[in-house]
Amino acid sequence: MINRIKIKAPAKLNIFLDVGRPARGDGFHEILSFTGKISLADEIELEKSRYTSLKTDSSWPVPSGKDNLCVRAAQLLLPPGSGRGVEIKLKKRIPPGQGLGGGSSDASSVIKGINKLWNMNLSDKKLMETAARLGSDVSLFMRNETFCWIKGRGEKVVSSRTRIKGCVVVRFGRFLSTKKIYEEYDSGTPHSLTEKKKNEIMERPVCFYNALEEAAFALRPFLRKKKEYFLSCGASASLMTGSGSAVYALFERKKDAQKLTRVCHSCKFAEFL
Repeated sequence: MINRIKIKAPAKLNIFLDVGRPARGDGFHEILSFTGKISLADEIELEKSRYTSLKTDSSWPVPSGKDNLCVRAAQLLLPPGSGRGVEIKLKKRIPPGQGLGGGSSDASSVIKGINKLWNMNLSDKKLMETAARLGSDVSLFMRNETFCWIKGRGEKVVSSRTRIKGCVVVRFGRFLSTKKIYEEYDSGTPHSLTEKKKNEIMERPVCFYNALEEAAFALRPFLRKKKEYFLSCGASASLMTGSGSAVYALFERKKDAQKLTRVCHSCKFAEFL
């Protein structure tokens, strides 16, 4: 019988991200994104308990109680009063507000961990439905594949055989509000993102592109300088991930990426899983 389980919750990078105008009835934007999971990861330990609780080890502020996605994920599977709960110990390595999906990855790990810990044997469909109730990116992390396309508001996940070669260097920044980024983006001329256009994009070779970059650069001009710095250091590509504020660089050779992290102390080395 398993009473305790440890899980790693990896970060993700958006390699391609296109955003349509907010035409959905739920207010969310229609997106299409090619993503890759990386070795930078939070660490989660789950232990059986009568009640659900959360303990955090983090250099950054982390929501507590029901404001935390891990707690909400646990309570969807183990409702309060059911006599079954889980003690969650969360060690944060992925900073929040960076576009790296740390909170969503944590929630996904809790869902998968509880299913195994309590021997619930939930179907993949039920697990994915639970993930979709928590947030746009949670469904992505329910999949084991490193590289995936995500569509809709992020809840539709499609596996991909495409692989990105090389190593990455990620540079964090100050917290950046997703809401403000989208407001800035919407003040421009966002286009429609039809199913036909999404299918056409998915059939092409993947390119490094983020439709939200210019909105983020308008609010935080220094982010553009980070990208330019990476390219000047010999990166084959550089991009902001998600709605920011993390910017990453792709290097073909591992030693070049590691050399940069020794010089730039705010940079983290990572590899695709």
